[in-house]
Amino acid sequence: MKEIMTQIHLGGSLGKIFGKTHNRAVKTTSEAIRALCCTINDFERYLNNSKARGVTYAVFRGKKNLGEDDLGFPVSGEVIRIVPIIIGSKQAGIFQTILGAALIAVAFVASFTPFAAASPFLYAMGASMALGGVIQMLSPQAGGLSVKQDADNKASYAFGGVTNTTAQGNPVPLFYGKRRIGGAVISAGIYAEDQQ
Repeated sequence: MKEIMTQIHLGGSLGKIFGKTHNRAVKTTSEAIRALCCTINDFERYLNNSKARGVTYAVFRGKKNLGEDDLGFPVSGEVIRIVPIIIGSKQAGIFQTILGAALIAVAFVASFTPFAAASPFLYAMGASMALGGVIQMLSPQAGGLSVKQDADNKASYAFGGVTNTTAQGNPVPLFYGKRRIGGAVISAGIYAEDQQ
């Protein structure tokens, strides 16, 4: 493979902190990420700590969104864009997202370290991240207060919640301990009884 001078655009908070545009002579997208980690102070630490801040990343080469498997393909002079996305946002389910820690792991694995490839811990971590991503894409997202569409949906303290904002088909949370928030009504019924 031949090294090609490639332009790398960092979006959002990455662009504000580390600069929006960088040029590096690289062969692959993962090598571009590794080059940024080696040449920009605190870039690697920022990517490693992004999951704790609730941020994940989408990587694009040209207009194509790349998955983890695509990072090792050769670059062809197209612009590489790394865009931060908030974990749990609807965009995170649409794009194939890559956590900051996975970006660095792929960059180091691409440099052919046998220890990283043989580590069962990395396999387990990769599988759990992939499974979590699939579950996030398949599960419906609660609309929150935007679900409230009727004028009849007024405040009700009957079941411990301030307003009835639940809708059919949303995931049901499972709580342990004391409840300090409004609940979701799963089933309710009324029956009439004669009193004599």
